[in-house]
Amino acid sequence: MAQPLYVIGHQQPDTDTVCSAIAYARLKQRQGTDAVPARAGEMNPETQFVLDRAGVETPSRLDDAAGERLVLVDHNEHSQTVSGAREAEIVEVVDHHRIGDVTTSDPIFFRNEPVGSTATILTQLYDAADESIDEETAQLLLSGLLSDTVVLRSPTTTDRDRTVAERLAELAGLDVEEYGKELLQQKSKLGEKSPREMVLGDFKEFEFGAHEVGIGQVETVEPATVLEQREAVLAAMDDVVDEREYATLLLLVTDLLEEESTVLLAGGHEDTVGEALDATFTDREAFLPGVMSRKKQVVPPLEDALS
Repeated sequence: MAQPLYVIGHQQPDTDTVCSAIAYARLKQRQGTDAVPARAGEMNPETQFVLDRAGVETPSRLDDAAGERLVLVDHNEHSQTVSGAREAEIVEVVDHHRIGDVTTSDPIFFRNEPVGSTATILTQLYDAADESIDEETAQLLLSGLLSDTVVLRSPTTTDRDRTVAERLAELAGLDVEEYGKELLQQKSKLGEKSPREMVLGDFKEFEFGAHEVGIGQVETVEPATVLEQREAVLAAMDDVVDEREYATLLLLVTDLLEEESTVLLAGGHEDTVGEALDATFTDREAFLPGVMSRKKQVVPPLEDALS
């Protein structure tokens, strides 16, 4: 019996990564492949809301991918892959982030485009395969797209994202702005999360030269919910830095309504980070007007500064 093909996104999965895994697994299944959507971590409230609303089963969690066959969606760096990915066979990658360090022994299908979401690329892959997108899959893809582009407000948003969003909304029978507001409300639900859970909830690791860097992000319409716990959050960040030996760790607290962020810092390189982000830190905190995207507005200047 042939091995199943696991379609899986990054650790600390978000809505784009989970919905993309489900949608691409469905496309592979239509093409005759035994593809299984999977996730590499706990679900967040927004993503669970999306799946519950669509009546879609939560993908099973894959804790160790060693020896498995994988399609990576929404990432291509080993620091973000499921545990055991280095000992797995990676057969495809579909992503919209910078090119990372995942390598393969054989040529593979690798699709990477500078758009606002992996869901945008997957919509095009359905078209290329001449496969229709049903209402449920359209809702999943639209959710991933709107979540990653902050309802088309993020600077990562392209004209292609906008066009695809309108098409998916029509297929799903949804209004982009109305449904987007529902997602923003869910994205802001921090619930009873501890400071550590806030730091690591939407978190990615990067290697910038010799430096290991962690960057977390909390997207909310109520940033005070996080910033009122500033000292506890900074203490949690310090603990993570000590445990993982990061050169520096940043937490972006992004105000979705005002379209700006406050950044907290742990570890070293405060001056370098401040210069890279054109910001001045006071008591390990800095204000970043107009900054919403970790991928486009934070990672590139930090990589240049620290590499």
